[in-house]
Amino acid sequence: MPIISLQISDDLLDRFEKVRNLSGFNSKSEALRDSIINFIEKHEKFENLKGYKIMAINLVYPFKSVIIDQISDLCSKFHQIIKTITDWRIAEKKIELILLVGEIELIKDLYKQLAKIKDVICSIREIIID
Repeated sequence: MPIISLQISDDLLDRFEKVRNLSGFNSKSEALRDSIINFIEKHEKFENLKGYKIMAINLVYPFKSVIIDQISDLCSKFHQIIKTITDWRIAEKKIELILLVGEIELIKDLYKQLAKIKDVICSIREIIID
């Protein structure tokens, strides 16, 4: 099995160790393998989606004009699939929830462009209505 090396901050390592211990993993390697598998499965599932979907994108970022402008420009560009945007400001952070309905390829496009913005934490989930 190949060995990989990884550099992380002391704070991130401390947080990882606390969660690893609470989660019952016997080693860092075991926990990291599990995380890598979850990461791959999540992204493969997203990449394999097809058709018309309802999705929610969550954003967290520093309250900075340059970031807000970039996000606003993208939202304007993709207005046809955006149904609503809800946002909150908490201290110096902004949290946004974007509800999208449309062809998955357009939704993927918007998500990937939002995820590329520096200092933006971005996640996406499919909303399933039965």
